[in-house]
Amino acid sequence: MSDKSERIFQSLSDISDQKVDEAARRPAGKRPAPRWRRWTALAACLCLVAGAAVWYLPRMGGSSSNNGLGGSGADGVTNFMSYAGPVFPLTLAEENGAVTAQREITLDFQPWVPRWISNEEMAAEEAAWGEESYDKILSDLRESFPDGGYSSRSTDLLIRDRYVLTNHSDQEQRVQVLYPFVSSLRDLTKRMPTLSADGEELETVLHPGGYSGGFQDTEGQTDGERLNLRGLDSWEAYRDLLSDGSYLEGALGDYPDLTGVPVTVYRFTDPWGPEQDEKADLPNPTLRVEFELDYDRTTVLSYGFHGGFYDREAGIMGQSFSIPQEWERDHDRPYYLIVLGDDVANMTTQGYNTGGWDTDKKIEAGVDIQRYESDLDTALREVAALLYETDMERWSKDLWGLRHPAQATVDFEMYYGLLCGYLMSYGLLSEDPAERYETGWLEEVDFEVADRVCYLEGEVTIPAGGTVEVTAQLVKNASFDFYCAHTENEGVYGYDLVTRLGSALTFTGQSAVLEDREQIKIVRQNFGFEPESGIRTVELNPEEEHYYLAVRRVETEE
Repeated sequence: MSDKSERIFQSLSDISDQKVDEAARRPAGKRPAPRWRRWTALAACLCLVAGAAVWYLPRMGGSSSNNGLGGSGADGVTNFMSYAGPVFPLTLAEENGAVTAQREITLDFQPWVPRWISNEEMAAEEAAWGEESYDKILSDLRESFPDGGYSSRSTDLLIRDRYVLTNHSDQEQRVQVLYPFVSSLRDLTKRMPTLSADGEELETVLHPGGYSGGFQDTEGQTDGERLNLRGLDSWEAYRDLLSDGSYLEGALGDYPDLTGVPVTVYRFTDPWGPEQDEKADLPNPTLRVEFELDYDRTTVLSYGFHGGFYDREAGIMGQSFSIPQEWERDHDRPYYLIVLGDDVANMTTQGYNTGGWDTDKKIEAGVDIQRYESDLDTALREVAALLYETDMERWSKDLWGLRHPAQATVDFEMYYGLLCGYLMSYGLLSEDPAERYETGWLEEVDFEVADRVCYLEGEVTIPAGGTVEVTAQLVKNASFDFYCAHTENEGVYGYDLVTRLGSALTFTGQSAVLEDREQIKIVRQNFGFEPESGIRTVELNPEEEHYYLAVRRVETEE
């Protein structure tokens, strides 16, 4: 094993130099994010580390937008370890010289006011899903919260972003308004705004953009192996992302079309083997699937596998999974190997008592294998349906296990399109896949946790010479330093906005209103609020691109 392979293995991550070459192009299908590639055929070549023969454990890389800075920068802007991104201005799908806008944004600290959430309220919300009775849920909650509930107070900020759109022409103007906001896919139900026109909620369409960040190695270096996610950590980074309009163009575009890519699919069902038994030296009965392949001509995507063996020199690959036990919820789910390029050869299966490599022993175990030819779109849809089901259940649960309707926000076609786009930008369908995804395990393509800029689109008609009031309301999360980081930002939460970034509107004026609810003490700002003197409404300078506010709770100051 090379030094590089051993080092990455020790960090529980695998490394390779896989590459997928483009053979031809066709018009895309539906909405690609920026840097997504459109394909009709993939000539797959998979180049892994020569001589590396290791069963890798699941990787422990995580997302991070930690810029390593605390306190305030040279211009007074606070640099937070976890940056939530700014509040963006409304824009139009197309420029319209007849329309101008007056903006008033309200920063409301109502979510900071303590609120009592009773067991009965939580039980009623959970019982609405119909899986358990109200009485059973309430009984469980009373064990968890013997005081009858819990006191909740958030660090979120309620934003009311109001625009008066004026039509200066003598003709009616029908415009498509777009409201940008930062969110991951799994947080959309909490972060997605509502849009209204003259008090009536608009029918809207959601357009998620591509992943907005980048990657870094295990030591935080951006010029090393791309093992961990690295989110955008400043408003200037968002400025660079949005300023040329290509990101918005991608968000409104089409998803990739993978129907022209032939694949060979191996579907594994009904695995069997002994039950887990520590005393019998069966701590984790595991099934391995091994096969031969030409790493230069074959790419393998998989679902359900969580161990991998890669030996480019010998032309051998292995994938493994723990044999599911009857009591496990997903014990009857299939496993998939999706092979692009030349097919694999001489496939064998063997059971082992653990998921290890050097010290495990063989056991009697097996699985049914179905081989068939398909296209990449059909094969990925089969797997994506399983991923979608799992993710929708996971995303729908909050900290206390209560639910909200994630599926209503992200339907399957959106989920599948964004998954394909992410695979083609950063996964094994990319010309330059990130090391984070080079196992080919589709469960690890964590496109749903990555922050992105999303656009909520609605249609507004402005009468000739008239006005329409468009309001966006959203709950904005705070930027902060991690607990116990012991920086000067400890207990400080930050919020910021940009005045014109990414907007096609012409603004005649902008103002900001602070509703502090007597909950905060301002630490740093450039708005000019002085709540102790009654100054809670300020005019924003149109030449100032960025405004920020950093606060502490009043009781923290006291």
